[in-house]
Amino acid sequence: MLIKEVLKTLLVIISVLLLLILTNAMVRLLGQVAEGAISMKVMGVLVGLNVIKLTGFILPPAFFFSVLWVLGRMYRDSEMLALSGAGVGLARLYRIFFLAAVPLALLVAALVLQVYPQARAYADVLQLQEKKQFRIGGLKPGAFNEFNKGRFMIYVGSSNEAGGGLRDVFVRYIQDGESGILVASKAVLKTVENAPGQFLILEDGHRYQGQPGKTDFSVASFERYGIRLPEVVTDSLSLSENALPTSVLLASDDLEFKAELQRRLSAPLSVFALMLLSVPLARSLPRQGVYGRLMLAVVIYALYMNLIQLAEKWMSHGVTPEWLGVWWVPGMTALLALLIARLDMIAYSPAWRRWKERRS
Repeated sequence: MLIKEVLKTLLVIISVLLLLILTNAMVRLLGQVAEGAISMKVMGVLVGLNVIKLTGFILPPAFFFSVLWVLGRMYRDSEMLALSGAGVGLARLYRIFFLAAVPLALLVAALVLQVYPQARAYADVLQLQEKKQFRIGGLKPGAFNEFNKGRFMIYVGSSNEAGGGLRDVFVRYIQDGESGILVASKAVLKTVENAPGQFLILEDGHRYQGQPGKTDFSVASFERYGIRLPEVVTDSLSLSENALPTSVLLASDDLEFKAELQRRLSAPLSVFALMLLSVPLARSLPRQGVYGRLMLAVVIYALYMNLIQLAEKWMSHGVTPEWLGVWWVPGMTALLALLIARLDMIAYSPAWRRWKERRS
């Protein structure tokens, strides 16, 4: 019954968090699509990437708050008092939640260690290929679009990616050491059979060739004029640390790579550390509040996540020894859970209550 209730609450929390965070990400990505910075295909990949990333790193805190919420409600309704009277103690609760934590930790490990790095690398490659493609959607109307460090510049009054047309086009180019200017009322992007690259076909315009002020400057009118677009020069692909395979991080002696590996391993460890902490934090007497120490749990979780980030930075910069890594944060959280559980056993014991009554 406890596992069923926790998993139901877990699904609700994950769904709400994913909806809120992905809505914000979708608005940002749709803005980039409208600007022509990325295509709809890249947007779909980035949305899927965010889902994988968020699921892997949201599951530990979602499980933490699920256990806290369910047990807090049961303490409020005195159900835990009935279970305690039937012999269900702290060890029994931990054994039940451990059965739920194991598959969740394995899922988090698979997402963080294997699935997300592969998806991140695929997204990086796709974005690099996108940058190399000269697309109408990548041209910002009403602005100068510069390519290849200024060797090719195009101004577009308006564009229609669906129809493949450009209006009020101005092109400045440098080919074979000579500069030229093309002005046309409209233009289209086309590919020519047996010819590499794309061609910009301009219609009803003028061509200005040569250096202004010199005698070899020429002016000509045309009905149709084609110019081959240059290959877009981009930086070589360099995978970020979070896109590197876990096997590469394991084989590396670089301190930053080791810190990244520790950060990934901290995700499945957090499932168990936060689960250990949630059980004593949820404990309360029927008159002590609706959901026990929920606010305290929020503060502790915020400190926990900040400590994880600090531990990774400290390790990568050599502030903390390599053997300490990041694992000490989940370890310290587990010790805190045992300390709170021990203090609760003393505080809720009949002998302690009788002593407090005599003191009062």
